[in-house]
Amino acid sequence: MVAQVIEPEQEYTGAPPPAAPLVRLDGVTRTFRRGRSTFRALEDLSLVVSRGGAVGLAGPNGAGKSTALRIIAGLLAPTAGRVVVLGREISRGARPPRRAMGVALNFERSFYWRLTARRNLLFTGRLVGLPGPRLARDVEAALDEMGLARWSGSPARKLSRGALARLSLARALLGDPDLLILDEPLVSVDSAGRGRGMDALRRRLDHGAGLILATHDPAVAEWCDRVVTLSPPAPAPC
Repeated sequence: MVAQVIEPEQEYTGAPPPAAPLVRLDGVTRTFRRGRSTFRALEDLSLVVSRGGAVGLAGPNGAGKSTALRIIAGLLAPTAGRVVVLGREISRGARPPRRAMGVALNFERSFYWRLTARRNLLFTGRLVGLPGPRLARDVEAALDEMGLARWSGSPARKLSRGALARLSLARALLGDPDLLILDEPLVSVDSAGRGRGMDALRRRLDHGAGLILATHDPAVAEWCDRVVTLSPPAPAPC
């Protein structure tokens, strides 16, 4: 089993002022070393995510979509460029307020397989600091919203890929975060689940949340307010 480790959340005093973007990237680049070689996973990306806005990241595998999302989520530091998320400058070492972010990345490897769907959500909610009474209410609401109530008592290891994708989105929606960061959130989901997922995201946008997602799905990309198409970066000099 491989599961994401989330440190307990510190106090969050609220999103940036209404006029400020939820996310701002200026010239963001990320390079990695592999042996003696250096390669770019992301090159010179600039974008803004505003309240109520949906930004899609499109492009082929290897273009840097997942890398960009991991940087915005605070899971990966940029090599160059400026990153401001929910008023905090991540590129200068600040930690993003996890309670205000809903993150769904690599869903197949981010659950505790022996825990039930409900307990996985409860576990995440506690880690990000949701208070007890609200946590229980939000977990049941998220399970119902994504059509997972009938499987809420099933261990994650027994859920289908489509159900795991729904559960990943349900987890991201806990606490009605100000910012949603999603990597292929509706992959492997059937038509009913896709409808539920899109409706859930629209409701959050209508209430002022911002959304950035990576997708290969043209229908999902067309639904976004803006689509940024990434290309595989050129090889980095050694």
